[in-house]
Amino acid sequence: MSKFETKRVLQIVAAGACSICAHMAWAATPTAPPAEQITGPTPAVLVTTDVQTPLSPTTAAAPEEEPRLDPREIECIAKVIRHEAANQPIAGQVAVAQVILERMTDGRFPTTACGVVNQRGQFFNVDSYDPPRNDTRWAVAHRVATEALGGDGDSAADGALFFHSAGAPMPGRTRVARIADHIFYR
Repeated sequence: MSKFETKRVLQIVAAGACSICAHMAWAATPTAPPAEQITGPTPAVLVTTDVQTPLSPTTAAAPEEEPRLDPREIECIAKVIRHEAANQPIAGQVAVAQVILERMTDGRFPTTACGVVNQRGQFFNVDSYDPPRNDTRWAVAHRVATEALGGDGDSAADGALFFHSAGAPMPGRTRVARIADHIFYR
């Protein structure tokens, strides 16, 4: 299981544990009101695993600056994942995102995700691609892109700069991995 998948499983388990603890605390209250009926979808629970050191009463905490991710960069990566790898397992989608990130650090390619995916002759026409935003495949692609750009997610194709479907040869490149229907190269 990859670091990304392990983290996701832990978040789901933690959310379930929080829900159970909250229910037990509520049920133990002698004057608890009748349970509220939920008729729509169950609301999502945000779980964080960050542990903060307690501060003394006179010490003020400075808010941590999280790096802001550019929504356009996320969208460029998500479009490629959705178009090229939505039918692949998560590991394959993460590897596609990592190819884009690897290219951003290689001097032969642009230094931004959108620059990489819009480079002539490399990917489909990303700018004109408008995938459905209301389906699971888009949600997964967007999440994988966000986490990859934020530095999360281990790739099973470390160092790969290229990928293609398994049926097409790519002579002259070093094969890094095969994940489902894609082969990744340096």
